[in-house]
Amino acid sequence: MPFFPARDGQSLHVRTIGRGQPVLMLHGLGMQGRDWLPFVLPFARQFQFFLPDLRGAGQSGKVRFNQADVFHNHMEDMEDLVHYFGLQDCYLVGYSLGGTTSLHWQAHGDFSPISRYLHVDQSPCIHNGDDWAHGLFGARQEHFFSQLRDLLLLLDGAPDHGEVANLAVGLREKVLQGLVDIFAQISGNPRLKTVFAASSRWAGMWARLLPVTNVADLRAYLNAYLNGAHDYRDSARDFPVPATVLTGELSPLYPAEGQAQFARLAGAEHVVLPRSGHVPLMSQPVEFTRALGRFLKAA
Repeated sequence: MPFFPARDGQSLHVRTIGRGQPVLMLHGLGMQGRDWLPFVLPFARQFQFFLPDLRGAGQSGKVRFNQADVFHNHMEDMEDLVHYFGLQDCYLVGYSLGGTTSLHWQAHGDFSPISRYLHVDQSPCIHNGDDWAHGLFGARQEHFFSQLRDLLLLLDGAPDHGEVANLAVGLREKVLQGLVDIFAQISGNPRLKTVFAASSRWAGMWARLLPVTNVADLRAYLNAYLNGAHDYRDSARDFPVPATVLTGELSPLYPAEGQAQFARLAGAEHVVLPRSGHVPLMSQPVEFTRALGRFLKAA
């Protein structure tokens, strides 16, 4: 079945491919399950991959969050997927948003069906503090968070629901300008801002290309990253299953040193892709596929 039921009565989309050992792949923000296909197809004769579209993404795009903590919501959805398909001895891969969801699952949910874990370019602690300087955007975190707070203030003038594309003219352009600036930093591609400035009259098109197009979902993610207490260093210490941390050494989002510290405290193998940023699937796709294959076959 291409859909599975969540505990709130909603149906979420999942692709399954291959046969054999089950592997659950959790995508990042702005992605969907199908983005994994080029990387899992080489292994589909030995493994059965479950590629869900997380709530608000892909063919689950119309499914809204039902609680304040987006990571807890995603975790519950993945527990429901595992229960629905009866998965046991399941390998788990979590990239970025999917990585935080996985650590939240291990800390607060029933992680017993998981037997191996691959953690891809994500910090175990989002916020910096006296004992941690490797959260979101590292030393630039306060500047970045100030941009997120400004965007959240802009959205105070928006309806509670609906699409960014349908915001009032003027407000829509300001929200888009803020979002494009943020995503340009995340992607490491400052040219996005120049392209947007030159084509802002096509704001409706830009709004439909956003990683998050729903106003309520955008608010939920902004609040989660700004206000959530998501520190999984203690719960992930001596991780309960064999784990691998895969790091893009040039990642602008999460400093490589913080990911190295996380690998040490979790007792995990640490693999570094030296020419990769935050999106190793794009910057080093062949090396990422090989690293995924080594993780899958390590047992």
